Amino acid sequence: MHQSPPEPPLPQATRGARPDDPFPVTGAVIDMAVLATRLEESLDVLRDTYAPALGAGGGWYHELTRPEPGTTATALGLLAFVEAGRPFEYFHEGLALLAARQAASDDALRDGGWATRTSLGMPVVEATGWIARFLARARCDLREDAPDLRRAYRWLLRNQNPDGGWGSLLGCPSRVWLTCLALRALSQLNPHDPAVDRGVEWLTADRTAHRPGWGPTPPAAPTVTHTAFVLVTLAEARPELATERLLDAHDWLAARLDGADDHIWIETYDVSPPGTGPGPVWRLALWHYGLPIALVALLRDPRGPRGPAVARVFRALARGEVTGPRWNSHPGGGRTSLWTLWWRLESLVALTRIPLAGRADVLHWLPDATIVQRAHARELPLAALLPHHRRLEPVALVRRHWSALLLALICLGSALGVTAGAWGWRDFWLSVILPIVLAMVDESLKRRRGSRDPPLDPT
Repeated sequence: MHQSPPEPPLPQATRGARPDDPFPVTGAVIDMAVLATRLEESLDVLRDTYAPALGAGGGWYHELTRPEPGTTATALGLLAFVEAGRPFEYFHEGLALLAARQAASDDALRDGGWATRTSLGMPVVEATGWIARFLARARCDLREDAPDLRRAYRWLLRNQNPDGGWGSLLGCPSRVWLTCLALRALSQLNPHDPAVDRGVEWLTADRTAHRPGWGPTPPAAPTVTHTAFVLVTLAEARPELATERLLDAHDWLAARLDGADDHIWIETYDVSPPGTGPGPVWRLALWHYGLPIALVALLRDPRGPRGPAVARVFRALARGEVTGPRWNSHPGGGRTSLWTLWWRLESLVALTRIPLAGRADVLHWLPDATIVQRAHARELPLAALLPHHRRLEPVALVRRHWSALLLALICLGSALGVTAGAWGWRDFWLSVILPIVLAMVDESLKRRRGSRDPPLDPT
């Protein structure tokens, strides 16, 4: 078992929140050291559950306790290390498995894609979208041992439905989640392809203030998970998009986000290839873990992240250690799933990319401001880091302004002499005040002449 590095002590602002929580995170605070530790724990789980395949290469199955790797889970496992910027000793073996299982066919609608174990050998978006995105993010397009990324790209284009969305394959009803999978892959491969514009149009069409969110299909009731995934997809495919409808969707998501909701659910549906008559029908499942996806969506708000909401979600995701695969799969299934680990890990990676925050810094995320507490000062209370008014130091004041103080004393003494009748006001003005005024004017003229630009060199 891989061991995570010890964490530095938490800042005083976060201590004492829960006696039973070893890593309490309270209020709008994000401890980057806790985040880094949770991220390494998740990667350790992947390192410990890697398994060689019976044929070529190796990887993971989405049920991490099963030994035989699958294509989508292997792509996600490798993508986790790529996104986190960590090396993985079996990276080449994972590529070999994906290359060996890429479909090769004379049928243009099949060639270049990947199948799932339940799609009867037929390539589907559920697998091809994730694998193509991984290959693009890992910059594997020039590697000879990697799958053919150009063929995967063409597969996604050829299997787009005429309405602009994607189903499992061409001709299947377009679904929100599958359209997002395809768009996230294409936005990495070629964001300027017209297919991306059509997919974005399909996602954003018929959005109103009364229906700002998204569900599994266009007419379905909106969910936090689907709405968050669409917002993340649009931020990647069209980062300049900031319409009123998009902002309404962000508001809808923030209003319905529950930081304590750790629920994981599965979206299932039947798939029948068109044109096959009473041909094969299979059932596919999509694993959803809405809380971490919503966190990534909150970070992509065009108006800026909602700090307190992000901190609350981070608190829910950062609580507790990840010492082994999480048992949060299908109710009653009793099996561990890579999907739970992946969604959580993707949100943690997104938080590590917050500008200005270092690996062990502490973010105090206020509604209208963000304070970055540096790692070397994490033991100090936040109030001690704020600027304070300087106390008056008489000795330093006299040393700095002794000449002005001397002139002030001379003027005061002369004025007292006039009051006592030792000399008259005319003597006071001529001997004291007038020389001081003339000296001030002369000094001002000298500074003005010195500040002028030097004449240009005629040569």
